[in-house]
Amino acid sequence: MLKVIKTGLIYLCSVALAVAIVMLVKFTNNYGLNPKEVYKVYLDGKSVGNIANKQELEEYINEEQKELKEKYLVDKVYIPTGVDIQKCTTYEKQVLTAKQVHNLIKEEKPFTVKGYKITIKPLTDEEEKITINVLDKKMFDRALKSVVEAFVSEEQVKNYENDTQPEIKDTGSIIEDIYIDQDITIKKGYISTDEQIFTDEKLLTKYLLFGDLKDDQYYTVKEGDTIDSIAYDHKLATAEFLVVNPEFTSSNNLLSVGQQVKVGLIAPIVDVVVESHTVLDQESQYKTTTEYDANMSAGLQKVEVEGQNGVDRLTTKLKTVNGETTNVVIVNRDVITPSVDKVVKVGTKVYGGATAPIMSGSWAWPTISQYYISSYFGYRWGKIHEALDIAGSGEGSPIFAAGSGTVVTSQNKGSLGNHVTINHGNGYYTLYAHMHSRLVQVGQTVEKGQQIGTMGHTGFATGTHLHFGLYKNGLPYRDGIPMDPMILYR
Repeated sequence: MLKVIKTGLIYLCSVALAVAIVMLVKFTNNYGLNPKEVYKVYLDGKSVGNIANKQELEEYINEEQKELKEKYLVDKVYIPTGVDIQKCTTYEKQVLTAKQVHNLIKEEKPFTVKGYKITIKPLTDEEEKITINVLDKKMFDRALKSVVEAFVSEEQVKNYENDTQPEIKDTGSIIEDIYIDQDITIKKGYISTDEQIFTDEKLLTKYLLFGDLKDDQYYTVKEGDTIDSIAYDHKLATAEFLVVNPEFTSSNNLLSVGQQVKVGLIAPIVDVVVESHTVLDQESQYKTTTEYDANMSAGLQKVEVEGQNGVDRLTTKLKTVNGETTNVVIVNRDVITPSVDKVVKVGTKVYGGATAPIMSGSWAWPTISQYYISSYFGYRWGKIHEALDIAGSGEGSPIFAAGSGTVVTSQNKGSLGNHVTINHGNGYYTLYAHMHSRLVQVGQTVEKGQQIGTMGHTGFATGTHLHFGLYKNGLPYRDGIPMDPMILYR
């Protein structure tokens, strides 16, 4: 038995020795007996092969990519991202040429150029971050400054930077701060040539201002057109039209028939925030008082005193974002010209000696006299803004019913936040939104001038203000037709 085992072991050892000899021969044929230093090329972690000289490969790539150098006006093109070259010692005989490795990796990955990767972090988690590639950081700085100057004049920016802003005499504005609201990080590195790389400053400015690189949209001016009418017809605020067409300085500028103007919607990638100390004169609305006369026939009205609007001088702290006022604090209010109340005498006498029911007269202003209209009825960022935004009165200041009627909505819901809707019984409905608190309930009858709530910033609101809407023949944001609330006070 032992003899059999011994014979078997001798046989197995012989087989193992034969296999080892075969492998040694194969190794000798395929590998050199002496180790050597080479550069192993990896593509996304997978070995491509060995090269003798790393610098030779880099120079070959640079020489072969003449088109890329001409396209981006650079002196050098680099290996693709994902390609790693490591020095190592090996017994392998096979070494690839620079041309062979170049041809292998160019089919898999685009080459790179040196530049700057700029990341713009959004203000909310719902938005995605934006990455911009440039070769020249200074070009990005200039483009960003051009975007700022779309909302603030070049002269104003210069005076702000040089601390040479003129003092306010009667009215005027002093910029206290200008900044971009988003976080912007700039990192130098290698940029893949299959990505968007900005080399033109005007093109980059356009992208920052419009959010895309679509062709400009034009409109040919016709007889009777004004800047205001063209802007409204193309869903632009007048201020947005002036941004898109910087050659115009005011909505009062004259247009020529046949003239072409831009009407594209801006959608800035960054938010240009301007905080200013501003003194301005604002018209103050007169009030209407009604006197009832039982000796005067019902249905007759007589204006005893014509109303006249006054002028208030407001000292304010304003915050604008891309030209839109988002926050107002009224520091001081001086009456330059006092308003004169309109007095209307209304008859109540009917046949038989009875008196007619007392009806509401003209409309009341919905806030206290210390206010600032931060946004008017009209288009804003391509969407109709169906209301007046009235700010400056402060959080918790009273809100009044513009006219007598019945409360049909009183709730805290959606983007309007705390809001109240009043049916005035004459086809008109008024909306009061973003309130801090509501003081009336559905079904309640209210009188003109009665307090119905307090000012706040509930719902989707940038800063404390009243969103005051007027609708005809239906409820707000349903079947009602939105109208400019200012028509109530003209």
